[in-house]
Amino acid sequence: MTEMKDSGVAWINTIPKKWKLKKIKYALKNRNENNNPIRSKNILSLTAKQGVIPLEEKEGGGNKPKEDYSAYKLAYPNDIVMNSMNVLSGSVGLSKYFGCVSPVYYMLRPIDEKDDVRYYNYIFQTTVFQRSLLGLGNGILMKESDNGKLNTIRMRIPLDKLGNLLIPVPDSSIQRKIADYLDSIIPNIDMLLADIEKQIETLEEYKKSIITEAVTKGLDPDVEMKDSGISYIGNIPKHWKVTNLKYLGKCQNGISKGGEYFGNGFPFVSYGDVYKNYSIPQNVDGLIMSTKTEQNIYSVKYGDVFFTRTSETIEEIGFASTCLKSIDNSVFAGFLIRFRPTSSDLIPEFSKFYFRSNIHRKFFVKEMNLVTRASLSQNLLGRLPVLLPPLCEQQIIAKNLEKKCAEIDGAIEEKKEQLETLEQYKKSLIYEYVTGKKEVK
Repeated sequence: MTEMKDSGVAWINTIPKKWKLKKIKYALKNRNENNNPIRSKNILSLTAKQGVIPLEEKEGGGNKPKEDYSAYKLAYPNDIVMNSMNVLSGSVGLSKYFGCVSPVYYMLRPIDEKDDVRYYNYIFQTTVFQRSLLGLGNGILMKESDNGKLNTIRMRIPLDKLGNLLIPVPDSSIQRKIADYLDSIIPNIDMLLADIEKQIETLEEYKKSIITEAVTKGLDPDVEMKDSGISYIGNIPKHWKVTNLKYLGKCQNGISKGGEYFGNGFPFVSYGDVYKNYSIPQNVDGLIMSTKTEQNIYSVKYGDVFFTRTSETIEEIGFASTCLKSIDNSVFAGFLIRFRPTSSDLIPEFSKFYFRSNIHRKFFVKEMNLVTRASLSQNLLGRLPVLLPPLCEQQIIAKNLEKKCAEIDGAIEEKKEQLETLEQYKKSLIYEYVTGKKEVK
């Protein structure tokens, strides 16, 4: 058994007695190479989930690329690419590409050519290392962004502070053994993770499909149908009505205030609360300093339906969440539109599912393609088609969907727990080997 010693570094704990400790700046150097004159137009992106990838492969969109390629830095194959603003969340990866990257990225490579860059990359993948950076951040940024992140915290880790951190450094031959071993098993774990994520995605899509079917066709397969007059909806039950949202209530844009008002005060319904949930959480995380007048104008009451109003992409416009219980003294974000029913033709429990239906994505994508900016107007929202079953039928549909969706959500939660457990196992496994607590045989 390998003899161990105390490293004196909290996150590392013990390491093999023969291993050294080095400051990062003595093990790795930063490639600070500007793309001027322009040598690459291959813009690379970095995410905790996908690593270093061409920008067009990035999931979920993101910031628009700069038009001036000379404003980027260069990254090479086998560079450790690190986002100085998002290291804490795991934005570190080994590049397979030559391309240009954001100027906030660091590109690290071994000083000693005998060292294995893969070994160092694995160190940076460990959660304990990432958390050890917590006290090093400069320039905490708190804001409400276009995509709904409220009080977003981004901490830039300066290169000089990063460089002074100690990391375990075994002999280069051991580095290679560790990297080779992890390279042989981590992809298998990643395949399992991807499979579970695919299962979650399939369950989510199934949930959406049964919602869309129920709120557009009803629950009776033998009911007489008629043409809805809406091409992407098709036939609907003959006894259902069709109208537009503007005839059922009034719309109101949310409050707009500076960043200094956020973080304390009264409840604040954010973009994220709407985007992520079918119904507004009773206990929202956001807080804002708001007046009684503002709370009256931008109130959140039972039956209100909130729509995402603006985003970086059209695909994130028009997501809806229904308020099923009033939130006292609250206001809602400026990136949202509140629809407040004035008609009794629509019950909130049905709204919860109806406005979240996938069918409406076709309306929003079609309509938003006609404008130059991803922003939803009250006028456009007012044209949204609304199918109206009789109230008693709305209640039956809502009750049925509540039961079915609860079962699916339960299955999704199980899969998410599996995902979390496996992800933690992966991180801990990497940690055990890169700190020498487990030895490659």
